Amino acid sequence: MFEYLNGVIKVKKPEYLAIDVNGVGYRVYITLKTYDQVQIDERKELFIYNVIKEDAFKLVGFLQERERVLFEMLIGISGIGLSLALSIMSTFSIDNLREIVLNEDFKTLKRVPKLGEKKSKQIIIDLNNKIKTLNLMSMEDPAGESLNNLIEDELYLALESLGYSKKEIDTLISKDELKGFKTIEEAVKGVLKKIQLRG
Repeated sequence: MFEYLNGVIKVKKPEYLAIDVNGVGYRVYITLKTYDQVQIDERKELFIYNVIKEDAFKLVGFLQERERVLFEMLIGISGIGLSLALSIMSTFSIDNLREIVLNEDFKTLKRVPKLGEKKSKQIIIDLNNKIKTLNLMSMEDPAGESLNNLIEDELYLALESLGYSKKEIDTLISKDELKGFKTIEEAVKGVLKKIQLRG
């Protein structure tokens, strides 16, 4: 399983790149937006999503990790496969898609080839359930209050994934304490220290 590939672009086509990593060429499927942002003989790092099936093993690459997260969300929706997810992300940026979801604008989403009304509505419903994460990914340069909100949201998501309820997290750390953290790493360390002391 590949987490990322760092190498030189040797082949550039709208549907895929060939990236040379220490003499080995990897075919990596991409969005049109990625195609537009890379050049032949340029060194790039691509975040990789591994598609493993009985009859195929494909690599899908993204210039930003948040793009990969969105791709994972999309292919997790019933009826949305690799090609359709890449088509959606080639048509809309993360911020565009976030607005579409917030506004429940399935008519705009339908512009994607082979994406009908039923699937468009299903995507909006499914992504609405994950809008918090989508909000996190859309914050390119958080500052001030936005940074505090970002750290708080990421911390809650991380602790909830470990099995803590929102109520339990609220007892571990206060809003004022959260404002004192500059990074999510600091916040996690602070909470882990509290858990150890409490235990």
